[in-house]
Amino acid sequence: MSTIKDIAKEAGVSIATVSIVLNGKGKERKISKETQSRIYAIAQQLNYVPNQSAKKLRAAQKDSYAIAFYWATDFRINYLARITLGIQQEIMNLKKNIRLTVIPYKVDHLEEQMKSTQNDFFNGIIIANMSNTDMEFLNTTYVPPCPVVLFNRESPKFSSVTMDNYKVGQSVARHFLAKELYDAGVLTHDTTFPIMRQWMQGFLDTYEEAGYPIGEDRIYLCETSSASAFEICKRLASAGNMPKAMFCESDVLAHGMLFACYETGIAVPQDVEVFTIGINMPEINDYTVPSLSRIDIPMGEIGQECLRIAVDLIEKKVPNPTVLFLEGKKIIGQSSPMA
Repeated sequence: MSTIKDIAKEAGVSIATVSIVLNGKGKERKISKETQSRIYAIAQQLNYVPNQSAKKLRAAQKDSYAIAFYWATDFRINYLARITLGIQQEIMNLKKNIRLTVIPYKVDHLEEQMKSTQNDFFNGIIIANMSNTDMEFLNTTYVPPCPVVLFNRESPKFSSVTMDNYKVGQSVARHFLAKELYDAGVLTHDTTFPIMRQWMQGFLDTYEEAGYPIGEDRIYLCETSSASAFEICKRLASAGNMPKAMFCESDVLAHGMLFACYETGIAVPQDVEVFTIGINMPEINDYTVPSLSRIDIPMGEIGQECLRIAVDLIEKKVPNPTVLFLEGKKIIGQSSPMA
C-alpha cells in the first residue's frame, strides 16, 4: 500500500506538503495549483488510501462496517425508499453487521460535504445523484479516505454500478419509430444531471439517424414536478400543438402529462402516446390511468450491488475500479402499446 512518503518522493516535495494538500488545505497554505494537481495525480496513480481507512478496518469487529450513502436534497428524495429497500436486502443477504448512514448534500456542492471529517468514521462510501460539477471534483482532486462506489455514474477512478443510459434513450426512440410515430417530443428537466442528458441524446440521435430529426421546439423544459409538466402539457393541448408521441424523462413528469391530457380531453394513447423512465415504485406506474409504458430503472438492484461492491472493496476481494452494468426493464403499459 502506498504512503504519503511515496507520493512525496515521486512529486519531489516534502511529506508535510503532501499531507497539507491531501487534507484539503493547499490553497489555505498557499501551495501552488500546479503542485497540488501533481500531488493529486500521483496519489491517484499510486492508488493511495489514507491510513485512517486501514486503522478503521483493523479496529472494526469482524464483518462489522459503517457505510455512508450520499444522496442529494432535491426532488429525487422521493426515490430513496426504493433504493434503500435494495440496500437493506443486500445487508440481510450478506449477514454482516453493516450500519448505513444516509448523508444529504446539495447538488453541485458535493465537495463541501466530502471534505468534512465525518468520512473518517466510515469504512466505505456510496454516492448518488452527482452533477457534472460534482463528478469533476471526484475525478480530479478528491482523495477518498476509504473505498467509494458511485450509483449510476461512470468514472475512470472509482468503482460503480451503472447502466448504458444512452441505450435507454435509443430504446424509447426505436419503440416510437417502429409505430411510425415521427412527430415526437421530449418533456425534460432543465438540468445538468449526466444520465438524463444521456437519455435525451440517445433518443434524439436515434430519431435523427432515422431521418426524422426533432427540433428544439419539440423539447419542452419544465421544473422537476408533476405540476410543472401538467401546466406545459395543458398549454400544448390548448394550442393544438401536442406531438403524437412524448418521451417523458421521468415518471413524475409523465403523471403530470397524463392528468393534463385527461383535463383537456386528449386521449392517451389514441391522440398522443406517452413513454417514460420508471424511477418510482413500479406499482405507482402500473396503476395510473392509463398505465405507463416505460424503461424501468432497477433502482433497488443498483443499490444492492453498490453495497456488495463496497463491502468487497473494504475486504479487498475486488480491485478498484470495479464497474458493473445493469439493464433496465422495458415494460409496456397502456400509454404506448406495442406495434
